[in-house]
Order: sequence, then structure tokens, then C-alpha cells
Amino acid sequence: MTRHTLRTAILTVALMTGAPAHAEQPADLAAATDAWHARRIERLAAPDGWLTLVALESLAPGRNTVGRAAEAQVRYDGFPADHIGAFLVEGDAIRFEPAPGVEISGAPDDGVIRTDIQPDTTELSIGEIRFYVIVRAGRPMVRIKDATAPTRVDFAGIDRFPVDESWAITAPFEPAPAATIERVDSVIGLEVETEITGHVRFERDGAQVHAALYSDGAGGSMLRFADATSGRTTYGAGRYLTAQHNDDGTVTLDFNRAYNPPCAFTPFGTCTLPTRANTFPFPVTAGEKWTDGD
Repeated sequence: MTRHTLRTAILTVALMTGAPAHAEQPADLAAATDAWHARRIERLAAPDGWLTLVALESLAPGRNTVGRAAEAQVRYDGFPADHIGAFLVEGDAIRFEPAPGVEISGAPDDGVIRTDIQPDTTELSIGEIRFYVIVRAGRPMVRIKDATAPTRVDFAGIDRFPVDESWAITAPFEPAPAATIERVDSVIGLEVETEITGHVRFERDGAQVHAALYSDGAGGSMLRFADATSGRTTYGAGRYLTAQHNDDGTVTLDFNRAYNPPCAFTPFGTCTLPTRANTFPFPVTAGEKWTDGD
């Protein structure tokens, strides 16, 4: 058998069984996974990472005051003053006005705020606190992050399943037509429009999977999934996984890199939830674990 014939045979078996076509040796896979996880923890615990998320406040049309005062529409106890400014919402236009004598870093001269669905999102900050406007289902909200949040200061890491090469699955990718949009549920009770990049098929534990992959916002694809471990040894609302697109038209789903969504760490996340098609009947014993209090 020639080297080319052998490679073709390996790829054919991989596509039929869902096994990785170019699996790393276990030791190499474990080292690569450990390195990935270290980077993941570093990003999560960064001064502006998800562990710093402390509030999420909706903006109403008109004037929305910001500060620690009880009557503030955008309120957080950690703000250094009762009133630090106000968001003014007029249709789709949003402006920010600092309170007299209060210095807000990042505040544009014209006050015009760019949200997270626009390029160069406007991030405002005062001391260790950062805040900016996001839009979900057409509704503007202010996301507040505090680098001194207990969720960050007291963070002790994330437990994981042992690395298992059988969970690095390579399978055919079925591209979706451009701009294919699906409405999916989120933890904040709103249906959110998200772009489907395609579908992937594989078999695991006798179950046939036909899962949707979604845009990751950076030109790639991601999988949102739940499985038989969800709510037991892993996060109840499911986990996320970045898909690797390969040159041969396949994708690799390395479930050893399955990670908990932001809403596992904070009640102020806006995470989208797995669909029924992306809810697997078998346990995915790979990737990050979760217990209440992580």
C-alpha cells in the first residue's frame, strides 16, 4: 500500500467513524490541550475577562443615569460616586454625558457610543470599572466589569476531564448558504439571531449527530452543545467549542477543549443556548467540568 493510499484509507475511516484523521499522539494531545487551557484561564481571569462581569442593565429610551445611587438606571455599588454620567437613547442613537467634574476614560468628545455590534466598540472606564453598551435582540444594555470582583479575585481554576484522543472528532462539514440566520434562545429570555456557518455529521455511541455550527464572530465556527453530563458533572446550560476547519473540507471538533460559557461564572451573561439538534443523548466526558460555585 502506498503512502497516499494509506492516508486516503485513514481519512475514509475517520469520516465514517468520527475519529480524528490526524490525531495527535496522546502525550502531544495532552500537552497541547494543557497549553490551550492555560491560555483560556489567562483570558478568563484577565482584568477585563468574563470573571469581572458584575452587572447588566437595560437602557430605556431617553436619559439613563449611571452611578451607585439607588435611583440610577445603570447602577453598580462599585462606582466611585452616586452619579458619574448618563446614557441618552434616541432611537438607535446612544450618547454618553459624563457628570460635571467626573473624568471617564474612553468617553468620545461628541458623546456618540458605538455598541458591540459595531466596529470599535466604545469602552468607558473609571478606576477599575469598565462599561460598554451591547445589543441583544435589538435591545441596548450596559455591561459592567470590575477587575476587583470577587468572582475574579477568588477564582481557583476549572476542573477538567482527562484528555482523551477519541474525543478529537473529525467529520464532514456541510456549509450553509451565506447569511443563514437562526433564532436561538438565550439565558436572558430573549431569542437572539445568530448565523449558521454549516452542519457537521458524526456518530458516537450509536447515536447519529447532525449538529449546527455557528459563526464565532471572527470568521470561524463554534459549536454550542448539551449532552448527558449537562447539569450533572458539566454546566447545565451546555458548553461551547471552537471548530477547526481543515483544508480537506472537514472540521475537527476537539471536545477536550469544550469550555463553560460566561453564564457559568456570572448571572450577568447573555449566553445563547444549545438547540434540540445540538443536544446529544450520550455523555461527552471531555473538556471542562462544572459544579455549583465554580
